[in-house]
Amino acid sequence: MRVGPKTDTGPVPDRLQQLAAISWRLLAVFGVVYVLFLVSREVAVVVVATVLALFPASLMWGPVAWLKRRGWRPALATTTAMVAVTLVVVGLGFLVGPSLVEGLQPLVSDVSDAYDALLAWLVDGPLGLSEAQLNEYTAMIQEQLTEQAGRLGTGFLSGAAAAVQVLLGALLSVVVVFFVLKDGDRFGDKALNRLSPERADRLKRGVVVGWNTLNRYVRGLALVGLIDALAIGIGLLILGVPLVLPLAMLVFVGGFLPVIGAFTSGLVAVAVALVNGGLTDALIVLAIILLVQRLEGDILYPIVFGRTMQLHPLVILLALSVGGIAFGILGAFLAVPISAVVVAVNQELSEDPDGSLLALAQTID
Repeated sequence: MRVGPKTDTGPVPDRLQQLAAISWRLLAVFGVVYVLFLVSREVAVVVVATVLALFPASLMWGPVAWLKRRGWRPALATTTAMVAVTLVVVGLGFLVGPSLVEGLQPLVSDVSDAYDALLAWLVDGPLGLSEAQLNEYTAMIQEQLTEQAGRLGTGFLSGAAAAVQVLLGALLSVVVVFFVLKDGDRFGDKALNRLSPERADRLKRGVVVGWNTLNRYVRGLALVGLIDALAIGIGLLILGVPLVLPLAMLVFVGGFLPVIGAFTSGLVAVAVALVNGGLTDALIVLAIILLVQRLEGDILYPIVFGRTMQLHPLVILLALSVGGIAFGILGAFLAVPISAVVVAVNQELSEDPDGSLLALAQTID
């Protein structure tokens, strides 16, 4: 009987063993994340409402803690802060609401006119598209936008249940805000007592870092959005572009969707300037917006956020895309702060000074 030559593979290299160990840990983590994603899709209203509640809660945490330190009962301190914030929001609504509503119809009309002007330029301009080609391309774009809009709304708001879902989500958010502010500092006490001192310390540090990151993120975005709105609004006012208040408000709100929000609100401002002032005004507005965005990225973001948002623009775009596809517009809004919190907690708890994913995986038992 013929026996083939004996193959001596030798011991498995240490590096390969380490990579194999890390790989199955990462697969386990991704598996858990995927299961959580599937579950969260089934209860999207609860998940989004709960996460949204953390934003106002993080902003009111400081004032409520200040009242508690001065002897106020937690329930009274929380109720006082929530009522005060509600009164401020309602007051601002009465102050600027009528102007915003009055300018909404002209704003939509100007954007529509700018769109028609763009279509006319595509036909009469250097591209020289035919009417048939233009209609074909327009139909394709509209079909894609409709399809994407349908995907963004899937699983969250659909049909006649939309109003009920919004109402239930709003009520749930209010309840979550109240209890987070009232009892948030005591939520983790029982869980920490059941852990070893080392693990309890790591968990506590992770929660503190994540909470501080969310707090600074929300305050930072509001400040940056306000500065952008003021700067662009002043530029529009100097040029004599109409609808300054609605456009400035759109810039402020768009600031809460990094990259995409600023781009979209900027396009609307350029469109209004084009319709009312011509190409020269539109180009000047575009230059103002690009200058403000450049100053925002180079100066404002490093000063306001510091190390809070160590996210590459590509990561931000991917997070926005994944969040939007999974949970709609609100998912896109929540994707970046959640990513920032995850990165900050990872950097705090990882043994590697750079907070790399490899080092984090190596610490998993």
